Amino acid sequence: MRETSLCGFYVAVLLAGVLSQPLRAEEPHSPEVHKHTECVYKTGPVFTLSDAIQNALDYSPRLESAAADVEVAKGIEKQAGYLPNPEIGFEAANVVGSGDFGGADSAEFTYSLRQTVEIGGKRSARRRAAEAARGAAGTALMAERLNIKRDVRVAYYDALAKDEEVKLALEQEQLAKDVLDTVSEQVQAAAEPEIQLSKAEVAYATSVIARERKEHELRVAKGKLAKLLGASALHCSLDHAHFFELKAPSSVENYRANLARIPDMLRFSHIKMEKESLLDLERARAIPDPNFSFGVREFRVSDDQAFVFSVSLPIPVFDQNRGNVAKARAEVARTASNAQQVKLILEQQLTESWEQWSTYYSEAQRLRTELLPSAEKAFALARIEFAKGRFSYHEVLDAQRTLFDARSQYYDSLRRYHTARANVERLTTVTGEEQGR
Repeated sequence: MRETSLCGFYVAVLLAGVLSQPLRAEEPHSPEVHKHTECVYKTGPVFTLSDAIQNALDYSPRLESAAADVEVAKGIEKQAGYLPNPEIGFEAANVVGSGDFGGADSAEFTYSLRQTVEIGGKRSARRRAAEAARGAAGTALMAERLNIKRDVRVAYYDALAKDEEVKLALEQEQLAKDVLDTVSEQVQAAAEPEIQLSKAEVAYATSVIARERKEHELRVAKGKLAKLLGASALHCSLDHAHFFELKAPSSVENYRANLARIPDMLRFSHIKMEKESLLDLERARAIPDPNFSFGVREFRVSDDQAFVFSVSLPIPVFDQNRGNVAKARAEVARTASNAQQVKLILEQQLTESWEQWSTYYSEAQRLRTELLPSAEKAFALARIEFAKGRFSYHEVLDAQRTLFDARSQYYDSLRRYHTARANVERLTTVTGEEQGR
């Protein structure tokens, strides 16, 4: 009996020491509690979410490519406004012939300037198409900025969530190790059957595997964030102050009202205008452009000169540009269909992301205000009952693991909440608001 009481005392000391710390997950905590190797709360300057977003925008090759597309469109727009170049012509007649035309004395030299005059609205249609293409490239650039901001937000909060999970896994591993040591002593003292030692060894090995998996997931999350920032690794502290903040979504109709004004949809309005202008251009190309020529003819025989004027006009007998007109008309129809399809896809994505935001907001709130306090209370009561000898230490450990599971679910809900919110705000940021997000 004395030996059993002594073992019970050891267990009580173990649980009082290892498990006596208050376990709270609803408030931000200091970086000092994160001391593991893969911790994202390193010493040094804090790298906020705003800093991360700005770094990604400054570095992103995706953004550089989209910006280059805008410059390409500007060049095309500039080129579209130019008139056709005039042509300088020279003609020598009555030279190197026979008889009286054997030399150059009877030659006639003509110096002319030839100009093609575009009619039918070709130039204006070309300019409208180029202007619309530049607008489409500009909205694509805005959309890419929003994509990068969304991606950084998701990666940033994912790294924070994974770090919380690693910290939790380390606590579980330490608990399993302490239990294993205690059970080992009890088995050696013949106070517990050997099967309990096997169970404790399995529990400890499982906790080690779980911790290693969580550390791997954290390394992957940090790597994703680093790549978005143009770095090979993170060498800074991340700001976790806002990780635990929750905001309820507004009505889905409020978000859906902005959908038609986001850059993704505005881009299609520019593309539609471009295709319609190209259709007008192809129709105008069916109308031949006249060529005007004005020049001076010099007669070597008499040293006289005379003005020469000519007009030529292609006859649209064989080529009336009908194929290109049909192609342009089909592209207009295809653009309208693509715009409708994209609208349906974005509406579906918005609905799904809003539902996820609402679900994980409610889930995280319930975990914070109901389940976590209940789990903490159950663990505290289990410790009290154990101290009175009414509970076994296994029951206390079960209460502790229940609390760990609730905390793990809470961190996962927060991560999913931030992801869903970032997706909704990406899909509802309208032109003019992008700079403020």
